[in-house]
Amino acid sequence: MPRIRFIWRLALILVAALVVIQLVAVAAYYVQRDRATRAGLHLPLPDQIAALVQLLDHASPEQAALVLRAVNGAGLRAEVRPDRPTISDADWRLDRVEAALASYLGGGDRFISARLIGVGGGQAQQARALLNGRARVVVSLASGGYLVVETAGELLARLFGLPAGFWAGIIGFIVMALAILAIARETRPLSRLAGSVERFGAALEPTPMAEKGAPEMRALIGAINRMQSRIATLVKSRTFVLGAISHDLRTYLTRLRLRVETLPPGDVRERVVRDVEDMQALVEEALAFAHATFVEPKKQPVDLVQLVTRECEERTAMGAAVSFDPPPQPVVVAGTPAALGRVVANLVDNAVKYGGRADVAVAALGDSARITVEDRGPGIPLGERELIFEPFRRLEDSRNREKGGAGLGLAIAHQIVELHGGTIAVTDRPGGGARFTVGLPRFVETGGADQAVPNTRAGGGRQGPRPITRQRAQSPR
Repeated sequence: MPRIRFIWRLALILVAALVVIQLVAVAAYYVQRDRATRAGLHLPLPDQIAALVQLLDHASPEQAALVLRAVNGAGLRAEVRPDRPTISDADWRLDRVEAALASYLGGGDRFISARLIGVGGGQAQQARALLNGRARVVVSLASGGYLVVETAGELLARLFGLPAGFWAGIIGFIVMALAILAIARETRPLSRLAGSVERFGAALEPTPMAEKGAPEMRALIGAINRMQSRIATLVKSRTFVLGAISHDLRTYLTRLRLRVETLPPGDVRERVVRDVEDMQALVEEALAFAHATFVEPKKQPVDLVQLVTRECEERTAMGAAVSFDPPPQPVVVAGTPAALGRVVANLVDNAVKYGGRADVAVAALGDSARITVEDRGPGIPLGERELIFEPFRRLEDSRNREKGGAGLGLAIAHQIVELHGGTIAVTDRPGGGARFTVGLPRFVETGGADQAVPNTRAGGGRQGPRPITRQRAQSPR
């Protein structure tokens, strides 16, 4: 369920408060009127005219004159005419007032007419008349004649019982809308700042924002701009230093390897060769981790089925116990083939190294693609499952030659997957062992359909083993 943004939460709070105030004001008005007139929830003017009609129905001429004197005043004039006044069809008929009068008078065949004088059917004209117009109500009397009541001003309050506080609430709504617009304008830099920080976290490329808004907002934006610049500079410096060290170490390691070749064959020479190879793998992994941390991948359509097939066949050709049953259709994501291949290689190598074998699967699940790598090892303790993705974190305490390493394999995989907008997690495999799951967003064309990548595998099925053109350094946990 999407969360409501801050500005709309504030708007809902203000609207709810004003609605409550309006309801309380209307309720208080009717309660006060009910106490004064015992009229319940009757409309004010129709109820007043109904009471006047009931008095005049049985009043003598002298009593009728006194009643009319008591009623007439500013904004309200009542008189009894012997003949029915002319009713213009051009005037706006007040159906609700007529129905209320008929109800209050108990029905019958009385003549009842309620009109807004000089007002046609135009909505704008009617709205203005309700604020400052003139209404005429005509009711036939049982004693003969017609009661004619004319009222002007405060028509909404007289006709429909809307208190003056109601209009204060309407004005409050207008002021609230203007206030929300002003608040939205002031908080807009916060939304842009959040987007800038999010982009920086994904690409580590500074995206400075213009310093606008209140002084505090300008200070916050300026501080974040400077922080992004410093972080980017530090990361670039680290990458440069690691690259320079790696280049120099490669040179010395090459010289050392050439000198080792001059040693006589034997156990000492084999141990030195393995040490040199471990040092070479450490240098390569450190440089790869720095590169994956900083450089945003150049994305293109990548068929995970082809990529995983290639990585698994390379390891099968080397004698590793790796199984992969490819799905019949391509599963296409947006990414860098080399980087995603390194993720698969690291996970498969770890599964083989620590669990004896790797069972790999690829599946398409809606808008995402999933890669699953399972092993048959002892599994990973629950408390260690987040830590294993940190650099130089290894579950094995030993540094022996069979399972030793830099502890960067999973950290590199984690960085690459995050740069591709995906997720990586580890759980228990049913029956024992660890299960690593990588989720990646599927590649989508502008038109909204998945990119159709040609299936180059013969007959759409599994290819035979390919020649191994390169061998990856194994990446331990």
